[in-house]
Amino acid sequence: MADINTDVLIIGGGVAGSAAAFAFSKKGYEVLLLEKSEKPQDTARGDHLQPAVCEILGKWNVLDHFFKSGAKKRAGSLWFDEDANFLMDANVSKLDIPEPYFMFMNHEDISNVFVSAANKNESFSFMCPIVSCAHIETNDDESLFEIKSKDGTITTAATKMIMIADGVASNMGRYFNFERTSFRYERALAVLFSDEYEADEFNNLRTYLTDRGIVTMIPRAKGGCKIGLTIDRDEIKSWKKMSSKDYQKFIGKLVPAYKDLKMYSAGIYPPSMIIAENWAKDNIVLIGDACHGLHPGRSQGMNTTIKCVDHLLGLIPPKDLFKKENVIKTLEQYQKEMKSNINELLEANHSMGLSMDNFDHQSKVDEIEKFKLLEQDKEAGHTYRMKSAGYGVF
Repeated sequence: MADINTDVLIIGGGVAGSAAAFAFSKKGYEVLLLEKSEKPQDTARGDHLQPAVCEILGKWNVLDHFFKSGAKKRAGSLWFDEDANFLMDANVSKLDIPEPYFMFMNHEDISNVFVSAANKNESFSFMCPIVSCAHIETNDDESLFEIKSKDGTITTAATKMIMIADGVASNMGRYFNFERTSFRYERALAVLFSDEYEADEFNNLRTYLTDRGIVTMIPRAKGGCKIGLTIDRDEIKSWKKMSSKDYQKFIGKLVPAYKDLKMYSAGIYPPSMIIAENWAKDNIVLIGDACHGLHPGRSQGMNTTIKCVDHLLGLIPPKDLFKKENVIKTLEQYQKEMKSNINELLEANHSMGLSMDNFDHQSKVDEIEKFKLLEQDKEAGHTYRMKSAGYGVF
């Protein structure tokens, strides 16, 4: 007999796993969430949630919890050329949608908010840190796992559904023989921080089009900003050796308006796209980066994950019918629906990643013209804003 009996076992406590843990336990399902690391998640990762996702969080009754925990609202994005000449205001505040704003907070805090909110649900349990989670067997009714805690305690858990949310590496995905296709992009994403940056009153993200690609100034919830840009892979070694003044000089040459802004490195991320051939098999489902790791250039991964969790939540059998055989049928339906729903977004994200790899002077000229036209054309501008808000493309 297992030490713990749960409806859902979630392996991985990042944004994907913690969001799923909150949503399912809020609905009354018994949830056990496992996480290996006690350390905060990477501070340089995505940190803003689309209006469409804020609508989902409102439906889950967790939106206020984010704001009470320090999240802020952002009107949208402002686009400029490298000399800071205005091109477009992609403000979403006037759209006819339930939550007409982006919500942002530091990435390392987002999963903590979900876990904190889930802790208020009686059906939620959290084990962190764990050393290992090993599959013992799967029978007709459930799957059994052996969980080893940091203090050496060994616990057995029985579950009807397994969610694998252990990121792009996905050791558990490999264990269960999920085939995944990986594409490696040519340019790496370099991230800098500045504690001196001051956002405007709407906390707008400011993006500048340069010959090297976009340079984006992203306000952070606790002040300052994150600066994102792409660098060639052969520049990575020299980039790592640069001083804060070197980074300041580098950005200042690209966007002279920031030549006096002090900044320091937050990390370098060689982007890749990971697409799982199958999202589910038997009573197992992949979520988040374990299933569809996206190019981070437009912060779509976290938003896509929460949309996927919400869709799965709407399909899952009610508590009194929550049996392994019904879970299997539901996951088959989920995979069939979601792979078609998300295909357009995956193709668009991949196309964006390729265009960032090949961005040059002519690309800049073309993009400048595109955003000028979007600012002038009300209908096209509205379509662009709706897509950026998370509507129109799954």
